Amino acid sequence: MRRRVLLAALALLVAGCAVQPPRGSVPAVERARVGAFDLEGRLAASDGERAASGRLRWAHRPRGDEWVVLSPLGQVVAHVVGTPDGAMLRSANGEVLLAPDTATLLPHVLGVQAPADHLPYWIQAVPAEGASVLETDAVGRPARIADSGWIIEYAEYADDSPQAAPRRVLAQWGEARLRIVVDKWTVRD
Repeated sequence: MRRRVLLAALALLVAGCAVQPPRGSVPAVERARVGAFDLEGRLAASDGERAASGRLRWAHRPRGDEWVVLSPLGQVVAHVVGTPDGAMLRSANGEVLLAPDTATLLPHVLGVQAPADHLPYWIQAVPAEGASVLETDAVGRPARIADSGWIIEYAEYADDSPQAAPRRVLAQWGEARLRIVVDKWTVRD
């Protein structure tokens, strides 16, 4: 009797393993990268000592980006506009900073030195040039990517399709952490 119970438990264990392949065992799917999108969501960033959170509206276009970061109460904390000619940051107190590019200004907004030119790739779960997929999920989408010293994890996607947009993204490098939860994603032409 005891042996039958053990065999039945072992059979259930083996069957459970066969139903769900381990993470990373599915070959990575080719994911299409879009050149223009609008994103609305929530943002949290920490450098290990200080942390900030709020809402994010991000319009990405081939010729530039616009970031609007809002406090949890909905007040504009920072507005960044980047074009091929340069970038401008307007803070909540009206202070304006000018820079040659968005990458120079985003650390003032995010509080971490994330590579701005890679963020459009990260938010789409598409490896940028030089990045590598460390782990895939059961559908073959990236679950973890290594890029420029950062580890980007995809905890949730919008649906179960191979091309689904990520819903929860966590990027970390040492003590620096950047988390984006996407509430609304719109592909633009």
